[in-house]
Amino acid sequence: IGPIMSNEYPPLTPKLSDFINGHERVLYVAFGGRFFTTVENNNKILQSLVEVINNNMVDGVIWALSQTSKDDFSPTLNLNDGSQVQTSSILNNKHPHIHITSFAPQFAVLNHTNTKLFFSHGGAGSTHESLFTGTPMLVLPIGGDQMGNADKLKSIGIALSLDKFALEVNDIINKMNILLNDEDVKKNVERMKYLAKINSKRKYRAADLIEYVLLRNDLNKGSDQELKEFIPADTRMGFIRGNNYDVYVTILFIILGIIGLILRITFKLITFIIWIIFPNSDQKSKRD
Repeated sequence: IGPIMSNEYPPLTPKLSDFINGHERVLYVAFGGRFFTTVENNNKILQSLVEVINNNMVDGVIWALSQTSKDDFSPTLNLNDGSQVQTSSILNNKHPHIHITSFAPQFAVLNHTNTKLFFSHGGAGSTHESLFTGTPMLVLPIGGDQMGNADKLKSIGIALSLDKFALEVNDIINKMNILLNDEDVKKNVERMKYLAKINSKRKYRAADLIEYVLLRNDLNKGSDQELKEFIPADTRMGFIRGNNYDVYVTILFIILGIIGLILRITFKLITFIIWIIFPNSDQKSKRD
């Protein structure tokens, strides 16, 4: 069951809509409402965003920067080409291709066809929305279940992860490049997208089962009777039938019967051919 998705999500704001519609390859960045890290890591993240734009890997970045203060960045960033940029101009939305916002309707951003990559902390909600919208993820886990989520996403081939204790700009750039261009990642993302959409519909089935169990419990108060209707069929059928051994034995006898029939026909055919070729030998043996 899952991911469990809401029936309705907030739409894009006019500013975000204009920005994302004006950029064909958008990187969306969001680390949740409780994201706190060092100034050094903040600088590395921001520098990597500038670098991927300069390298034409993406042409737009949206960063939902909710709790991190603008004071948590150094005044300038030293780029890989030796140039410097002022962080204040970026954080104040003076950069034409980077949009910083305190809030973004995440599902609407991820569900837009121009969003190509999600740089995330790997929380459960973000993971589910990424799977549902078919957006590959670069995960920077901070704590809690995020480390496990990152490992699971990597194992199915739709994400790569970073280490918050050893964050490097070039590592971020290289992994973004892989996620944006690797054909296996694209195939895995599409596969998981359709699985997520199918499984998300089962939330209604789960709710129905919970209601049934509660009703069943009310009807059988004080009884130790099990929910027999939920016991798997193989358990109720016994060892032989539950493991299909009766089917295997039947198939074996059928195969042996066919083999025996083929051997009998072959023997008869060989005998007939010998009689055709050597008819006199058979008559002679009868006279003897």
